[in-house]
Amino acid sequence: MADTRAELDKFSKMQNSKANVDAAGVFLVGIPVSKLSGDFQADVARLKGEVEAIETAQVKKNCK
Repeated sequence: MADTRAELDKFSKMQNSKANVDAAGVFLVGIPVSKLSGDFQADVARLKGEVEAIETAQVKKNCK
């Protein structure tokens, strides 16, 4: 669980950074930069799902 949360935190920060760069790119150039270089949205979504699945399993098994 700790590893998955740490990875989620890392990818969330990277996605937030991309969003900030996109905002600047739209302001300066008129297009979001992530359209050219990609983003981490899929990784964040996958990791959020993994965290939720782990939490659900912990509740079912009465883990703390």
